[in-house]
Amino acid sequence: MSAKKIAKKKAKPAAKKRAKRVPKKTAAPAREIQRRLPGKEDVPGYAPGLPDLQRWPEIAILLKVRPFYTGEDSVPFSRLRARGFGDPASFRNPMLNEFYLA
Repeated sequence: MSAKKIAKKKAKPAAKKRAKRVPKKTAAPAREIQRRLPGKEDVPGYAPGLPDLQRWPEIAILLKVRPFYTGEDSVPFSRLRARGFGDPASFRNPMLNEFYLA
């Protein structure tokens, strides 16, 4: 064996570099934003057992509800309402949730 190979075998492996820990101060704002966003469960009249007609974020953007839509003509979240309505075409789920502005 050559001297280089013997030296490689006897050499200690290099210490692995550890990733720097993220301080909690930078992770906290992202968690606060998630907590502040209201969900469909916060809408008056929403029935959790019923399926929704469309996806929740898309409805909020189409109805221009704050904080999901940030434009000049946005409306407050308190105006959003939900109601259950019958769907005669569906045999499995005869009732669905529908979202509208009050």
